[in-house]
Parts: sequence; structure tokens; C-alpha cells
Amino acid sequence: MRNSYHDAIKLIKNQFWINFLNNIKEKEVFQIYKFIKSRLIKKLSSIQNLQKELKIEFNEKCKTFLKAMYSLSSKIQINEELLLNESIQWLRVIEGKIKHAINFSALRKALESDDISFAIIQRAYKTILKIFNLMYSDLIENDYHSKIWREDTRIILKKSDKSNYSILKKYRIIMLLNCLDKVAEKIIAVQLFYTAEINDKLLNFDQMRDRKQRSAIDAVLNLVHDVQMTKSRENTLIYLLLDVKEVFDHVALKQLIKILIKLKISVNLIN
Repeated sequence: MRNSYHDAIKLIKNQFWINFLNNIKEKEVFQIYKFIKSRLIKKLSSIQNLQKELKIEFNEKCKTFLKAMYSLSSKIQINEELLLNESIQWLRVIEGKIKHAINFSALRKALESDDISFAIIQRAYKTILKIFNLMYSDLIENDYHSKIWREDTRIILKKSDKSNYSILKKYRIIMLLNCLDKVAEKIIAVQLFYTAEINDKLLNFDQMRDRKQRSAIDAVLNLVHDVQMTKSRENTLIYLLLDVKEVFDHVALKQLIKILIKLKISVNLIN
């Protein structure tokens, strides 16, 4: 009863707030801003750089964050001569994938500096469908990332309930990407997923995370199956559970590229 009571109050408050917002006029919007804006703006804590030197000035903090974000990727080079005998090819981009990526994008996503939203892209796609299909297929298949799409706005947020905010890992970065670039990312993600699924040597059979139609339930069912089989054979089963994500909390990009080259992956897929 108590939960139902509180849920009913929340629902009424929400409906009242929405009706209030729908009926505001002219300068009343500034009054709304006063209601919802944060009263307290906290200053960014002093930050330790990679050499564990404490940075206090704002400009120094910005340089520390930028160096942490871009230092690794800028040093990585791919020797394309090693990829001549690639065996796993990058699939062609079909029109259906482009259409799905555009039409099933959330309309309320934050905009980048060009102010082109998914709503605008969806309407434009209906008008100049052939141009969109040609643009995305050519750019993705030829591994070209438009210079305009490389620009983004990044917002640094503190992770909640952390004790020491001088460490870079206590922050997370939100990227506001160009909506046209987000469409390309969705198409590439589908390509990557399909390529990984049809090639047995890329993913282990028991890999559950980030795969469609596989979840924690499948992992538990595997465990139950192993226990039952061991019990029926009157053997002893030892199951070791490791939090791999916590131990390996970042990707060694150079090592990842070496593995992909060894597997003879397509250049476009590695890029």
C-alpha cells in the first residue's frame, strides 16, 4: 500500500509538471530555469597527471585530461604490409543497414555544434535516399572518416561516491558526437558484430557479453549444466569466478592491433 501511495504521488507530480511546462509563456521560461538549475557549482579538484604530479591551475588540469585521452592513440601505427594476406574481409555496407541505423536513432540525443539532429537526418534521408546510401557505403568501405565528424564536444563528469577526485580514473567522459557520425558508428557496430559472429576464431564460443541473444542467463545455464554433468559422473567440480573487467580496466591498443594482424583481419576492420 505504501509503495502504491508514493507511486501515485510521483505520477501526479509528473503530470502536473508536464502540464505546467506546456502552458508557460514568454519570460516564464526563465523562472523555470531558476527552479531546475543547480545552486552549487563545485570547482574541479586538483588532478594528478600520469607522472603523479599534482596540477592545480585550470589550464594545467585541461592539458592533463587531454594528454590522458589522446596520448595512446596518436602513437599507434599499422604496418599494412603485414596485412597483405588478410583472410577476414570487411563486408559491404548494404542499404538496409543504413536505413535501420537512421530510422531507429533516438530523436532526443544531444546535438553537436552543427545542430543537425536525428529528426533532420531522418527527413533528409526520405528525400535524398540515394545520396545517403552512396555516402555511407563509400566512406565506410574505403575507411575514410570525414574531418567534420572527427570534431566532438567532451564533458568530464565526476563518478559518484568516490573518495579521491585527484585521480583521473575517478572521472568519466561523455562525448557529444556529430549525429551523422553516430549513424556511421551504428553501421560499423553492426558490421563488427556480424563479422565476429560468422568467424569462429574471433570470439570464443562461451563469450556472452555484448553478443545478441546471449546474456547472464545463458552463463548461469552453462554453470548449472556443468554442475549437473559433474554430479552425474560423481566427480568434483571447482569453479573459479574472476572479475576480469576490474583487473584489466583498459585496452592495450598496441597489443590488440598485434592480435588482429596475427588473425589476418582486414585493414578496414582494424582501423
